Amino acid sequence: MQWTPKFQYATRTDTGMKRQNNEDSYCITLCPEDTLWFNRGHLFAVADGMGGHEVGELASKTAIDTLPHVFYKSGREHPNEALLEALTEANRAIYDIGTKNRDFKRMGTTCSSLVMYADGFIVGHAGDSRIYRVREERVDQLTFDHTVAWEQKLRKHHDQSLVDVDPEKYGHVLTRCLGPEAHVKIDVEGPFEYQPGDVFIVCSDGLTKYVSDVEIGTYGKFLPPSDAARLLVNLANLRGGADNCTVIVVRVSKQDGSTTLPATVEYVVPPMNTRRIQLALFLGTLAAGIGAGVLSYYQWAVPAAILGILAVIFLISSYVTSRQRQRFASGEFEMPEDGSSTIFFRPYRTAAIRLNAASAEKLGEAAARLSNTAEAADWNCDWNAFHAKQEQAVSATHERKYRQAILEWSRAIDLLFGGMPK
Repeated sequence: MQWTPKFQYATRTDTGMKRQNNEDSYCITLCPEDTLWFNRGHLFAVADGMGGHEVGELASKTAIDTLPHVFYKSGREHPNEALLEALTEANRAIYDIGTKNRDFKRMGTTCSSLVMYADGFIVGHAGDSRIYRVREERVDQLTFDHTVAWEQKLRKHHDQSLVDVDPEKYGHVLTRCLGPEAHVKIDVEGPFEYQPGDVFIVCSDGLTKYVSDVEIGTYGKFLPPSDAARLLVNLANLRGGADNCTVIVVRVSKQDGSTTLPATVEYVVPPMNTRRIQLALFLGTLAAGIGAGVLSYYQWAVPAAILGILAVIFLISSYVTSRQRQRFASGEFEMPEDGSSTIFFRPYRTAAIRLNAASAEKLGEAAARLSNTAEAADWNCDWNAFHAKQEQAVSATHERKYRQAILEWSRAIDLLFGGMPK
């Protein structure tokens, strides 16, 4: 059965509390033509530049300008290949700028990109900007952090003599990004299945330094994309905001979904066949087994043996297919044999999410701290609106309407930030 998704999306980018300029860039590029839905799709990307004042900004902007242009103009048939070509070309464009100007030498940027198209979603990235998927009660990190800490953990799996590095010191020291080198290894994975209700978050490390995976998953799942994006950036700023922060939230829903936002595009997605394959293999095993039994009864040994072998093959195939699905669902970590690849075709980290009274109370405490700061600093806030949201949030919590409570608290926090002096 085919289903028609709606892609509802929102984005938020902020300089932060301590930076003078924003070195993050992002793009949201929809299919320019309906016919491209089946071999290109929609492109969402975040880039976090580095290299000092204006240099990092130029690097991230160059990546984001190059990426959609090459992706949609590429002559490659498959979107995986087109995305890899686009990221490779973005790396080349940044590197060329750096080699022509001494001030821009070795400038670079992370880049994480998400493609949503007819056959599923594709992830392509270099650096430590991340992509998450929220499905049901779990949040999965879909990208490998190309940092010293993560690479060391990968190598240590194969060489126990290696000493653990300090994640606080090396957690954000990059081993790969776009721009500093003429050639860079880029991770491209997919396509993977997406389902109604899935939420994807593409973000820079200005978010993940301050906001946990559980919080990202909870707010991404239970808030509309626009509110989720605002709240996540506000929380990063509330907890220090020492870096630029950029968030894109993309929600997938059915055509008849109750949530409606203006940023919505509809296309037909063919059904994914994993479960059908498992059913076919099971039926094949059953039929071959029965056939072998009947032929054995009539003493037709050779045909019975052939059907018996087919039954065993079908049974093994069914088990392997089922096991692969379970591994992906559970987030089981599968290392490559030589430890050199950072592509495992599975979530790299996973965490359970749960909406409860504690979720609402935690936001309430954050709003109270920010309110005290705003009053002491005499921010120009709409206090009447804030107190109204505060009362609604407290009432919703008492009535155990936790989704409504976190929505009201998120909007109360945004009201306070709206009154902060620029």
